[in-house]
Formats: sequence, structure tokens, C-alpha cells
Amino acid sequence: MPEVVEVRCPVGFRRLFTRMQLGEIEHRYVPHGNWLEFNCDDCAKLINRGAGTHRRVLHRYNFAGELVETISVPRMANPSSD
Repeated sequence: MPEVVEVRCPVGFRRLFTRMQLGEIEHRYVPHGNWLEFNCDDCAKLINRGAGTHRRVLHRYNFAGELVETISVPRMANPSSD
């Protein structure tokens, strides 16, 4: 029976990004750069509130549902509609 892995925010575990169904065989190494990336508004609010910045927080996971890294990047301004 396939295993179901829940991919959640690593801070507080409140936000559920996705559920992945893994095969019956053990997962293999995923080359660098092959990951799932999720924008986390909860973590961005924590960072922005404390620092007064406008940043996005991205959590990156491999295809086994394991956290690879978390990065904070500047929030892009909305392009003008001119």
C-alpha cells in the first residue's frame, strides 16, 4: 500500500501544502534542483512583522516530502498595467 506523506510548513506545522502518495519502492536520490516549492504566507507574516520588510518565504521539498531548504526572497512589485 503506498505511503501518504503530508508536506507542511516546517514552522508550526499548521499550513498543509500538499499530500503526496509515495510508491511502494523506497525513494531514490533526486538531483539538486528537482524539488517542490511552496510559498508560505504564515512564515512571511512572521518575518515581515518583525523586520518591517516585504519578503516571501519559500519552502522547498524533495519528491519524498522532506524539507530541503527554506529561503526568503524580496516580494516582487505588481507590474503596472500601462
